[in-house]
Amino acid sequence: MKREQQRKLRELKKTLPKMLKEKAKAYKMKKKDYMIWYSINDLFIECMIDVRETVDDRCCCSIQVKIKPLWIDDLLWDCLGMENNKAEPMSLRAIGAFTVSGVEVYSDYAYLKEWTREEMETYVDLYLEKFNQIMNEVTIDDFYAHISDNTYHEELRVSLTMAYNTRYQEAIEYLKDKGEGIFCNKGLWIHDGIKQYCKTMMNKQQV
Repeated sequence: MKREQQRKLRELKKTLPKMLKEKAKAYKMKKKDYMIWYSINDLFIECMIDVRETVDDRCCCSIQVKIKPLWIDDLLWDCLGMENNKAEPMSLRAIGAFTVSGVEVYSDYAYLKEWTREEMETYVDLYLEKFNQIMNEVTIDDFYAHISDNTYHEELRVSLTMAYNTRYQEAIEYLKDKGEGIFCNKGLWIHDGIKQYCKTMMNKQQV
């Protein structure tokens, strides 16, 4: 990458967060760090708009939109003994380390020919309008439809959804050969935590 391109990219990266913060207000979207998010109808909808260089030294502006039900992080925290997280600001669900990655419902990108603020702003406006459209149209059915599209956090999404829908024995069977999982809190691995939660709930059903 040429020195002039590096300078332009630094300026774009510096400008983008401020631009997003101002423009998101018009849609009543929330912004925290690098994430824009919105919650409606018990869904958490998050959007990441980014600008970066590509491997072939071009400048790319991109968007990725993910959704998840609010209960999935609540249940994750219950299973890890982190119930206090429920009282934290809603933005934790977008930027927190102990959260479930949602399912992708939209992504797009465009190359900036001139690497200018004005060019980037054009795509930011388009992307925010698209995010606003998704916010008003998406449903829990979209989450279920894409729950296994991406292997990242797939085991969490699937097993926690089974547990939420009281399919406790099915969740235990599903996790049998899935190892410990990716999260650990004070010695408790998430897959063990989910299985313990399911067994506890099954015992309560029998009382």
